This record gives sequence, structure tokens and C-alpha cells, in this order.
Amino acid sequence: MVDFDDFLKFIRSRNYYKNQIRYIKDIPKREAKHGSLEKSLHPILQNYLNKYKIELWGHQAKAINFIQSGKNTVISTSTASGKSLIYNLSVLSSILEDENTCAIYIFPTKALAGDQQDVLKHLLSEIMIGKDKVGIYDGDRDSEEKRDVLTRANIVITNPYGLHQYLPWFRKKWERICQNLKYIVIDEIHIYKGIFGSNFALLIRRLKRVLDIYGVKPVWILSSATINNPKEFAEKLIGENFTIVDQDGSPSGKKKVILWELPYNETENKYYSTHQETSKLYISHIKYGLQTLTFTTSRKMAELQAIWAKKDIKKDDFARKVLTKKAMVA
Repeated sequence: MVDFDDFLKFIRSRNYYKNQIRYIKDIPKREAKHGSLEKSLHPILQNYLNKYKIELWGHQAKAINFIQSGKNTVISTSTASGKSLIYNLSVLSSILEDENTCAIYIFPTKALAGDQQDVLKHLLSEIMIGKDKVGIYDGDRDSEEKRDVLTRANIVITNPYGLHQYLPWFRKKWERICQNLKYIVIDEIHIYKGIFGSNFALLIRRLKRVLDIYGVKPVWILSSATINNPKEFAEKLIGENFTIVDQDGSPSGKKKVILWELPYNETENKYYSTHQETSKLYISHIKYGLQTLTFTTSRKMAELQAIWAKKDIKKDDFARKVLTKKAMVA
């Protein structure tokens, strides 16, 4: 168990520390709050939940209730609160009830798409559905693999850039998907801001016009852990009304959040680099013996952080423990 006060003394003793800690917030432990479904999931899925003793948390049950009633839903709860289970259970239950049901999952990166495919394939194998019912459709797949996805899959996973490229071919190649499309899932919606977000919103409106040709109005399922105004944001992004689920029912241990202010360089009249500050903190955490996860803005910066850390601690036994995780930086 880490002594927090002792850790703060260690940080404040570093030669780079110049009163950067501006505020410390204590977040108390949160107990789990469970919920119940108004309409049962397909028995096969319910058996899966029973097998692994999975009891839905309150926000999961509430969101699934909204989705099952045909309401567009945006979920804004903490990281690791089971948001993906919400849309996976909803979609798979619908597929088990009607084998023609289709869904499109949109993730901002290929790494996230790959992770979600792995999760879905594991779940499909557990409930005895062929793994070919889910597939990724992007530029990394060859023509034969993409044809197979459009022919067999019920869940098609892609990204915004791919959707932009494939949309003109929807009526020719995606007709089966469009005719049976019941859900569109968009994860990490906080990514879609600024000019990129505006372009994505227009892309969604193009997609909706294509779906109008088939008389299809899918249920939209959006999620994010880091957004302040999820309902307003979702409605502007998609152009539809949304219900919101933002009361987190998942359990959480107590936490301390430290707000760290960049020091100001009076000589150069600018703030110090965020990347250099991150590097110093990261190395300090490692030397103190803490398991530490650092999020960066790009794959290149992740590699640089790893190089800087290994160079600084190469005399110790820690250097071999510094790794980069592709799924988090791709």
C-alpha cells in the first residue's frame, strides 16, 4: 500500500518541482449499484451472464432498457464502467432474436476496432455464434476479406475515414447491411470535436440520407467517459433526439486527483513543455515503485516517452519494465 503523503514528499523533493501541485481532490470509494431489465435479454445471453455471475450495474440496465425501447442513447460513465457491454448485449440479443439484424460500429482508431473485434469474437464463441458474424471493414483488409464481411457479418466495424470512403458504394455493396440495419454504435464521441467533428457530423447526415432510401431509422448508441455535455453534444453530432445515461453504478475504489500546473519560464516567456513535465513525472513514479500508465497524444510521443524513461533509469533495474502499448497510442 502506497503512503500518499510520503509519495508527495518524494515528488516535492525532485529538482524539477516548482510548486506545480495546485490542488488535490479526494474522491471517496463508491459501492456498486445494480439494476434490472424491463425486458429480458435473449435466454442464451442471460445464460452467459449467469455462467460468469455478471450482474448488470444500474447504468448498464438503464441504458439497455432505453435501447430495447428504441431510444437513441448516449452513455457517459467512467472508464471501465462496462459501456461496451451495454451495446454488445443489446445488439447481440437483437441478432439472436432476428438473424438478419445488422449493426455498424464506428471507432476513431483501428486499434480500438481491433480490440472490440476480439471482445466480440470471444463473446460470440461463448454464446455459440459463428465468429464470422463480426468483421472489420477498413483499408487494412484485402478485397476478399471485405466481401466476406459484407456477405456474412451482422456487425461491421469501421472508422470515420473508412466510412467516408465507402459511403458512395453503400447502395451497391452495403445493401444487405442497410436494409437490416438496426443499430449504429459510435464510441469515444469526445474525439469528434472542432473541424474534425463538424466533418464527421456532415458524414453522418450523408449516411442518414442513404438510409432514408431504405426507410431505415437505426437506434444510435453513443458513449464516452470524458465529456461534459453528452446529450447536447450527441444531438448536435447526429441530428437526433437522445436519452442520456450518466449516473455511474459501477464500483470504484477511493482516489486522489492532483491538478498539476506547468511551470512558467520567465526567461523565454512561455510555459514549459507538457511532454517534458510528463516525462519527469513518469520517471519519478517508476523510481518510487508505482505501476504507472501514461497516455500520450500520438504513437511517436509514446515511443519518445519510453526512450526518455529508459535513458534516465538505465542504471537501475526499471528500464526493462518500460513498455509501449500499441492499442492505446495507435
